[in-house]
Amino acid sequence: MTRKPFKIFLAVLMSGVFLTQTVFAETETATENPSIEIPVPQSTDPPLIDDNGDTVTTEAPETQPAPEKPARDPALVKEDGLVFAGVASLFYNNTLLSEISPYLTDAEKDWELRATAVASYENFGISQVDSYLNVRDKASTDGNVIGKMTNHNACEILEKSDDGKWLKIKSGEVTGYVSSDYILTGYEAKDLGKAEAFEQVVINTATLNVRSDATEDASIWTQVSGNERYDFVKNVGDWIEIELDSSTGYVAKDYVSVAFGLNTAVKYTPPKEEIENTLRDRIVSYAMQYLGGRYVWGGTSLTKGADCSGFTMKVYQHFGIYMSHYSGSQAYEGTKISRSQLKKGDLVFYAKNGTINHVAIYIGDGMVIHARSTRRGICITDMYYRTPVRYVRFISE
Repeated sequence: MTRKPFKIFLAVLMSGVFLTQTVFAETETATENPSIEIPVPQSTDPPLIDDNGDTVTTEAPETQPAPEKPARDPALVKEDGLVFAGVASLFYNNTLLSEISPYLTDAEKDWELRATAVASYENFGISQVDSYLNVRDKASTDGNVIGKMTNHNACEILEKSDDGKWLKIKSGEVTGYVSSDYILTGYEAKDLGKAEAFEQVVINTATLNVRSDATEDASIWTQVSGNERYDFVKNVGDWIEIELDSSTGYVAKDYVSVAFGLNTAVKYTPPKEEIENTLRDRIVSYAMQYLGGRYVWGGTSLTKGADCSGFTMKVYQHFGIYMSHYSGSQAYEGTKISRSQLKKGDLVFYAKNGTINHVAIYIGDGMVIHARSTRRGICITDMYYRTPVRYVRFISE
């Protein structure tokens, strides 16, 4: 049978972070004051209670909802006009990669798959910054910030200003203007994009259960969102192991696609300076200074690296609010609030198998900033990238 040529279109898959004319250096560093350590054995954590006062249950349908899946070639997963690789094989020069694999080394196959991360861009660009880059609504430092990019975020370059100082770009869901000084273009950009591309998992449903093992009999410990992209770990039969933050879990392969991709900008509008005077605003603005920073397990330095609870501890410590360096302790040191009471600067907690193991700072509009993982570092994500189990307030009204 003769195969018809197939052109690969692969969009960069990831909520990332945005751009600006200048990269703001970290102007403040949290004082490295010792904090009070309050060890809380994981086995003694109280049961998790939802906003209605009910104990959190792990019983849930596999997806919310589970749409009908079209018949698919097992060697090719195609959704919404995009071709995703990783489950089986990918077209390469109009030929299935699996058919030409005897002629490629493993390194060559890996490089060709990485190339798909930039293949759909007509004018590819990639950010090069130490921390983050603002995306503005006009080609001027007077423009309002509408998004942010961290290092090595991908974008489509739409146009260049007459003086060459500004680029209009589209990165993820953000379209705006950035300084051309911090965007790499041309062949050098494409090579860097290939080198930085990594396998990402796209959730093809609104929500999807995450299980503790690669079997339907395993417990469901959280759900993931179709609004986010997750790091691919490995294939395990009919399941895929994904990395959510510092935790991993298993999702059913039938409801996901896997592809090489790059992080992109995320939407964010800071408070107006004239009203940025509440403690909540100042906490969020201070936390945002470290966007793009390193994740280090056990770390408590905002400049050298922190884990999730080290990040929240040090941000709050800067404002004279002290808490333990352990998310399981932080969850019970503040005041428990409901989802409807959540405000900027409050903490959002996540759990695995009934034990709290991650924390983030709510920044408004359904988004959080947190020290997520080694690959992602300090980043902004949808609050529901995994299911929150507790909301806590440390800020006196």
